Amino acid sequence: MILDVKRGQEERRIHVGLNGLQTPQWSPDGQQLVFTGFSNGFTDLYTINRDGTGLRRLTSDKFADLHPAWSPDGKTIAFVTDRGGATDFDLLRFGNLRIALLHLETGAIDMLGNMEIGKNINPQWAPDGRSLAFVSDRTGINNVFLYDMIDGQIYQLTNMFTGVQGITPLSPVLTWAPQADRMAFVYYEDGQYSVYSLENPRSLRRAPYRGPSAQPVVTLLQAEARDTLFQAPRASACNNVTTGCALGPR
Repeated sequence: MILDVKRGQEERRIHVGLNGLQTPQWSPDGQQLVFTGFSNGFTDLYTINRDGTGLRRLTSDKFADLHPAWSPDGKTIAFVTDRGGATDFDLLRFGNLRIALLHLETGAIDMLGNMEIGKNINPQWAPDGRSLAFVSDRTGINNVFLYDMIDGQIYQLTNMFTGVQGITPLSPVLTWAPQADRMAFVYYEDGQYSVYSLENPRSLRRAPYRGPSAQPVVTLLQAEARDTLFQAPRASACNNVTTGCALGPR
């Protein structure tokens, strides 16, 4: 369903001949949508024109293909998948969710590096297309990370105590405005979900993330700061969070 936000009414309803679909996202020119479609128990990526014509299947396999996000130049789609050597359909063994890139011109799929640990979901492109924000629980708690397309490194942007997370483990919780350098994400805190926003999120980058070789076991005895924007100075971090922030122990 396409809604006209200014007029507050439905513009168009697109009927797609699939068992279901989720997480539609606009192309940069606003003329197409990319989404995850369900057919015969499998998930694949599809695109469709905004007038409901031109349904196109981009992937056709047994792997999970979730959370597609169109690059600013319209040439690449980032998405979430369990592709990799750890997935074995004969043994019903599935690897961790990782971020991949689908190049529309060739159909080639590239797996991003440094994605071997944790659940990595919800990729969102920076406005300049040089980096991808995503949500990962590689520290044991869901936080926002940044993948740099130039150096191939990952940077941790938030350090939340209860997690950047939604109602389900795969709920999309992150977005990055394409015409403004502003990021918004959902944070679960005190039994409720709140939306936080950040101006210039790339300013929170510090040293590349160097985590353990295996996902850690999280306990309530961890001696680390709670609810912070990762390693950011106290004043600038609070100024960047428009809905408030909690820095350090409560």
